[in-house]
Amino acid sequence: MPALERRQQILQHAFSLIRDQGFKTVSMRDIARAAQINEALIYKHFPTKDALLWAVVREIVDQQPVRSVTPAKDKEDFKKQLQGFVEFFLEKTLGDPSLPKIILYAVMENYPLPDEFNIQKQGTFLNWVYRSIEKGKAEWGFNRRVDTGVYICSFMGGLIYFVLQAAVVKLFPNLESSNFESTYVGLFLKSLEA
Repeated sequence: MPALERRQQILQHAFSLIRDQGFKTVSMRDIARAAQINEALIYKHFPTKDALLWAVVREIVDQQPVRSVTPAKDKEDFKKQLQGFVEFFLEKTLGDPSLPKIILYAVMENYPLPDEFNIQKQGTFLNWVYRSIEKGKAEWGFNRRVDTGVYICSFMGGLIYFVLQAAVVKLFPNLESSNFESTYVGLFLKSLEA
């Protein structure tokens, strides 16, 4: 099997096992057994278990629509980009809440998350949001006393909680007609202006 296909096979099996059992309990041997390959082959593609977790998460995160390295040009652009991200996140997670589950497992099991979850890491979505909010505090009328990091955490935490309620508890049966993306982003923007 070509190396790229083998890597994808390993990621798919790792994703399934980590989603169902958590990161701490899944061993590289478990993943090798599920993929029906030698454990050494996994280490050829992923030198550590952390690297494998990061690759599993990055596979999904890399598909997100926002890839800008500069902050939003204005408040309307910021709103539009946030709505696009929320739509993407819900599309990726509502039918299958595996990504939020894996993120929560990693956090609860005290494993470091990939750079995509670091607000200060250049080129990530969260850094783009950070810099856009800072620009909004200077130019768009956002409250200057807003703690940008706390607001970003509440934005992402609210999304993850919503997905868990919708997908696991089935709390929102009419989600398709709710226009959640614009409501959620609208409330977030209002909180930044308060």
